[in-house]
Amino acid sequence: MNVSFKAIEFGQSYERPFLAKLWGYQNYHAISKGVVTPIKSKYIILFVTKDKQDALPQYNDYIDGNLLFWEGEEQHSSDNRIIEAKNNRDEVHLFYRDTHHSPFVYFGIITLLDYQLRDISPSEFIFQVEALSSTIDAFSEVREHASEYKTLAKTEQDAIVKSRLGQGAFRYNLIRLWGSCSITGLHNITLLRASHIKPWKASTNPERLDKYNGLLLIPNYDLLFDKGLITFNTSGHVIISERLDLFGRRVFHIDESLKLRRVFNENKRFLDYHRSEVFR
Repeated sequence: MNVSFKAIEFGQSYERPFLAKLWGYQNYHAISKGVVTPIKSKYIILFVTKDKQDALPQYNDYIDGNLLFWEGEEQHSSDNRIIEAKNNRDEVHLFYRDTHHSPFVYFGIITLLDYQLRDISPSEFIFQVEALSSTIDAFSEVREHASEYKTLAKTEQDAIVKSRLGQGAFRYNLIRLWGSCSITGLHNITLLRASHIKPWKASTNPERLDKYNGLLLIPNYDLLFDKGLITFNTSGHVIISERLDLFGRRVFHIDESLKLRRVFNENKRFLDYHRSEVFR
């Protein structure tokens, strides 16, 4: 089978018949299972439904933060391949939906973190959903751009590195500036992410520490903003990418009523950059 993910985008919703046709299957029944392992490929594809039909086995499958909690197949036929995926260089891809008879949203590659094998019940697996966690990308970018701050003092280097990880002085200054989520006003700071407006990798060292080059966002808005699926105009009103379809908007609770609680004059040049260079 000519299975490829080049034409599939994170956050977009897909029906099984469309995917079956895209991948060259005769009909969608070939990929109607929860686990699909295309012949002669290095892919393991999970189709996960949180709330299943009453007549079907009621697995306890759900996403919490950046983790997928998933119970395997009753027959355990895919357990070993999933466990050995990293060693075998297999990629595990996730299509997820909240309810049955609705499209699946593509969440990209997931990585197995832990598992518990069972004999008389489905095994339990915990995956990290890479697209919902920026930690790996953050460390990669820090290493890639290390030469840009080698000449700085150690304290300045640490501040810049922490700014990419949403920590340290950058996060503290964003909290002082905004006090709560830049959109919703949520005050629980532990749930908010310090997000650069002009991406860290495209910023100068001073811009990486500039509190006006940042927003405090709840995780789903932070993710969409980072992926260029939403942006904001100079008055703070949201602009939604056409790549995020109606189902994706419902999943991530996005509509045209969203806006930044305020826009500082110093934000505007960074928002201009985000609209022109990041938003798609």
